[in-house]
Amino acid sequence: MLPRCLLCLHDAFAIITGALILSVGLPEVAFAYVDPSVMTYTIQALAGAAVALSAVLGVAFRRSRRALMRLFHIDENAKKQTEPPVHPIHAAQPDAGRLLADADHAALLAKQELMGDGAAKQLSWRRRFVQALIVSLFLVATLFMVPPLEVVGQSTFGLLFNFYDILPLMLITGVGAMVLIALALSALRGRAFTVALAVVVGIGMAAYVQALFLNKDLPIADGSLLHLPDHMEMVTASSLAWIIILFAVLFFGLKRERIFRTFALVVSIALVVVQGASVVSIATDQRVLDGLHTEKVVATREGLYTLSPQQNMVVFILDTYDQRFLDEALQDDPALLDELTGFTCFTNSTAQMIPTRYAMPFLTTGRAPQPGADFKEFVRTWFDGDTLIKDIHDQGYTLGIYSDSLGTDITKVAPFAMNVHEVAPPPFNPFHMSAELERVALYRDLPWVLKPAFWFTTDDLNQAYSEQGDVASMPFTVDDLRLAKGLREKGITFNQEDKSFRLIHMLGPHRPFLMDEQGMPAPGEPTRSQQARGNIKIVSEYLQQMKQLGIYDDAFIVITADHGHWQNEPTGLTEPTSVILMVKPPEAPEEAQQPPRFSAVPTGHLDLPATIAQAAGADASRYGMTVFDVGEEPRERHYWHTTTDYHEDTEWTQFAINGDVLDYDSWAPTGEAIPIPPRQEG
Repeated sequence: MLPRCLLCLHDAFAIITGALILSVGLPEVAFAYVDPSVMTYTIQALAGAAVALSAVLGVAFRRSRRALMRLFHIDENAKKQTEPPVHPIHAAQPDAGRLLADADHAALLAKQELMGDGAAKQLSWRRRFVQALIVSLFLVATLFMVPPLEVVGQSTFGLLFNFYDILPLMLITGVGAMVLIALALSALRGRAFTVALAVVVGIGMAAYVQALFLNKDLPIADGSLLHLPDHMEMVTASSLAWIIILFAVLFFGLKRERIFRTFALVVSIALVVVQGASVVSIATDQRVLDGLHTEKVVATREGLYTLSPQQNMVVFILDTYDQRFLDEALQDDPALLDELTGFTCFTNSTAQMIPTRYAMPFLTTGRAPQPGADFKEFVRTWFDGDTLIKDIHDQGYTLGIYSDSLGTDITKVAPFAMNVHEVAPPPFNPFHMSAELERVALYRDLPWVLKPAFWFTTDDLNQAYSEQGDVASMPFTVDDLRLAKGLREKGITFNQEDKSFRLIHMLGPHRPFLMDEQGMPAPGEPTRSQQARGNIKIVSEYLQQMKQLGIYDDAFIVITADHGHWQNEPTGLTEPTSVILMVKPPEAPEEAQQPPRFSAVPTGHLDLPATIAQAAGADASRYGMTVFDVGEEPRERHYWHTTTDYHEDTEWTQFAINGDVLDYDSWAPTGEAIPIPPRQEG
């Protein structure tokens, strides 16, 4: 038994060595310059070296294997069909006919044994289980364990957790799934076992090919729906690839069972090693101290439902709330804004940046990029120095910043926001979290025709991660239904703060659509208009409770969006985008009771930092003018649009708006652009 185990270890070492050479020797990106005059000779030299080294490696492993077999007296041809010694038969021999007939009969029996499935039926349960365990590891690693680890490990924005937070969960659940699948496979015998093995290996290979080559232009998980008719080229290619791979593997398994089992084990081990090397590489690229630290800086829900009895500033950021969506909602419900007394609604408002990962840093710092800026340097220093939240904090306000969309910059918010601090990882539900992570894996690795069934957003993952634990230390996630439930059950109460500032990031009319027009959970999928009305109803409930507490009139309140409708396309901007912007300054009671007013002055987010700073008592002049200082005369406004290739951002492009923001004829590119380097370069 021991000699056979040592021989298996030798063979496994040979396979792993080859896989490691492939994974290490074939980098994803390589930059080099080779003079054309020496290109041909260089290629020939490298090719020759590669062939020579591979031949040397193969001969070395073959000879070392034979040496082991001689050492342990293992017959290499045991249980194999070998040709008998060859000797001539003369027709003149008395028994020549019998000898020829015996040779033909022996050859026929050998052929029937080789072509039959007897070998598969003769496998013991232990051998079937070992083989099933190896191919199950390949399937589970490819379709469950590796994709979430790669997606989370390579994500730089939007998630409340990191690679190391989910690594133990992936390992435990992955091993459990692998053993269960192996037990189920090993219960089969004969040809049924071979067919099941072929199906498992075929699915694993197809999923690997899908992730490697067939996910071009796959939309990111920002809530944008996957519309298959827009990707018919990839849908067709993906479907054909899966059909061809599954059919070829199954055909191979049925025709050459013995050879196929060896092929299945070699492919499974090799691709597991290759994928494992990728995961190890990602793990080493993480910031180990942060990744293994038991606590991390997050925005918690602490103080979410409290305000000062004296002085308050509240800013609602309703994600993706375009002015056009509000116009549509008002057509469906003309009384939608009745609770917004004392507000001025600015209907000609531009955003400053898009999408959320850039808009939220702008809204909390008041800083937008300038033409000619370097992307990496600007993003690195976005929260450095004097920022809007620092100015508000310096005026004596206690800040609550409730957003899960500030990425790693949340650590720079911590000195100013009382709800942003280190907390231990929450005790998430492992079953719910595993299910959400499996959606990530299947969305990435299944063929295009099946991807819509596993569509997900980063909010789904964050909510699964933060649904349990103490409220004060529970990470905040953008979840309007949870916010509304807290308002109904807890309500707003007074805290001990002299001045309270609250910035509350809401989902708004951003997919997924989950609520009806009353801000309640809705069965099925409601319309965008219903969710847009439901968002305003939740905000109206908040304002109504402020009125009941007697703190509404003196409060400064803003209702806006981080950005409007976003075209997540490599083609760039082809239609206008806008944001809702409604502002209520501190007012006398009779003014605060007036119906909302509407203004079409050319304003927007470019004037919002000065408006907030002035309301806080800070120096607003360095931010520009306030929304109330803008006149009706024509005015050029600027907007930075983010171009994407579906996987990564590629450029900030500046547009000038002269006129009505909802009229695309008012838009024109300025010619200014800031390139965004690829992630591996940044």
